[in-house]
Amino acid sequence: MAFQFNFDIGLQEQDNCDDDHVVGSSSGPSKDDSSKTKDILRPAKELYAPPTLTTTESCAVETLKIGNLELHFLNPEAVEFDRLLGSIEYGSDISKAAESHSDLIPNVYEGGLKVWECSIDLVHYLHEAELPLENKDILELGCGAGLPGIYALKRAAAAVHFQDYNEEVIEHMTIPNVALNQSDKAPTSQDLRFFSGDWSLVQEKIVSAHPDAKYDVILTSETIYSLESHDKLYKILRALLRRDGVVRLSRYIAAKTHYFGVGGGTRSFQDVVRQREEFSIQVCKTFTDGVKREILKMAFLETS
Repeated sequence: MAFQFNFDIGLQEQDNCDDDHVVGSSSGPSKDDSSKTKDILRPAKELYAPPTLTTTESCAVETLKIGNLELHFLNPEAVEFDRLLGSIEYGSDISKAAESHSDLIPNVYEGGLKVWECSIDLVHYLHEAELPLENKDILELGCGAGLPGIYALKRAAAAVHFQDYNEEVIEHMTIPNVALNQSDKAPTSQDLRFFSGDWSLVQEKIVSAHPDAKYDVILTSETIYSLESHDKLYKILRALLRRDGVVRLSRYIAAKTHYFGVGGGTRSFQDVVRQREEFSIQVCKTFTDGVKREILKMAFLETS
């Protein structure tokens, strides 16, 4: 269906994890070997959704049905969405990625304008496992389209905070998708916040503003494709996850078992976690349709 922005946002068992399938594509993150980038930290920013989103662009909208819920999101494969991206300033990170036809340019663009299959896997898992999300504080890291976070919003989470590496992704994908799932007739009282930037700096920004900031559940999908990212991801999870709570302070990570040509994957991240002996980590669901995919569950180890 066609959609035009013009509404308000209220602000403030063992199964497997599969091929990184993109809505409208069967390919996943691919390393751009021609791009040699330095490890420059992307500054952390907090972005704010305007009271009213308006645009003359009409974009095709997809709907993901989960039980009796419907999650709406912009289809990044739509021609209308391509035209929207064409309006982004030339030379921006997003335009560089579009020009190079790359889903991943390390330290420049991290694939946020795709809807990865593992994020959909994670939504299905949250629903099938009937995980309690009502009145919980949720953080989605590397959110892109934000479907797991949006599912949490529809399950009456008290707060959902979204983070992506690129601010253009938050502005042109995440915020509009959240808005698509909000009603202008019933403004939400849920705490919605949007962050962009490198995980280490986003962690500092959140903690500096709220030293006691912690989340009941942290959700992330398709974020462990690079070995270099494992330490940063581990540190932000360790810093921002609550140690006790109704949900046993669990965090759920959806990721490909192995990313060919990039080196990361669920096994290497599991090794990092186990070596540090602070968390339990286990496979709670696997998907075997296509390339193997897994949902991992992490929780702080109990201390005497």
